Amino acid sequence: MARIETPVAGYTGDGPGGIHFVDGVAETDDPAVISYCHGAGYLVDGERSNPLAAGPALAVADPREVTTTVVGSPTRDAAVDPRPQDFRPPVNAGQANPHGPEVYAPGLPGGGLQPTAPPAEPDAGPDTDSGTPRPAQAAPVADWRAYASTRAQDSDETAAIEKMTKAELITKYGN
Repeated sequence: MARIETPVAGYTGDGPGGIHFVDGVAETDDPAVISYCHGAGYLVDGERSNPLAAGPALAVADPREVTTTVVGSPTRDAAVDPRPQDFRPPVNAGQANPHGPEVYAPGLPGGGLQPTAPPAEPDAGPDTDSGTPRPAQAAPVADWRAYASTRAQDSDETAAIEKMTKAELITKYGN
């Protein structure tokens, strides 16, 4: 009969393989339960076969201190190497272990999906020349053509506007 002690001192209740612990101690002669308890960090007949089970917690390596060999193009992680141009970098980025609990990505107030790019610059508002508001950069090409037509100088320019792409319209009339 093997004497098994739990890793939690004083535990009373059911344990592995149906054994019952009273004040952290149980007895069994089932070889499968004894083998399991050896591997799981229980004290079996006064011996602990798994030295890590009762020892100190393993230290987590800080990835900033691990040397690696880069194959191909190097990548950059904003949590490890934040730069001023990064949009919403993680909190405590570059100051704490990037895989630890102190570094986390901010969410949006009120929930929702986090944008993948910074918001576009605010629109200039009404155009001072024509009085027509400038469309947002994400507006359909038809809106940009209508806006550009209000700024056209002559009928030839108006005809050319109908053939221009949205990118061309934004470049020429977006300022």
